[in-house]
Amino acid sequence: MALPRYRIPQRRQPAPVNTMRKALQRATRLTESEIRETMAAVHHCATRVREGVATELQVQTLRTTMLIALEIERLGYVRGMAGHIEAALVAIKSVLDRGGETGQWRPTPLRYYELDAITCMVDLHDHQLRQLSFAELHTATKRVIAHMQSQGGGELVNATPADIGMEATA
Repeated sequence: MALPRYRIPQRRQPAPVNTMRKALQRATRLTESEIRETMAAVHHCATRVREGVATELQVQTLRTTMLIALEIERLGYVRGMAGHIEAALVAIKSVLDRGGETGQWRPTPLRYYELDAITCMVDLHDHQLRQLSFAELHTATKRVIAHMQSQGGGELVNATPADIGMEATA
């Protein structure tokens, strides 16, 4: 019986990485078009909630946005908005509780304090995004996703604009 031949493993060739380009991409602030694209979905969901015709996914999209805003606050990137964020989260929780009382989702109108808290926080989140780099937003988003998954928060849903009721823009 012959012994198996031993092959010397070949050294891996390092992949060419342009570290300067990579660092610049992660360190640059979000562009105006990126902010508009991000906030378009948030504004659409807030409008639908304000009108009292929001789907559960639209309310959950707003809630996730507020959780990301809270994580940005916790990480210290943009400070001073914790009270506004928590008020908006309480308002969204109230809307979710009222909408799901019967076991099946039913759109519910907003009360004045909920309308005020959500509208104010949507405006403040726009301000937050203007102060962040791509890496900071990515870090905050990843932390929110990891926290929700570790808490048994359900599955991760990548909602498309069509899923939340936005018309496709050409």
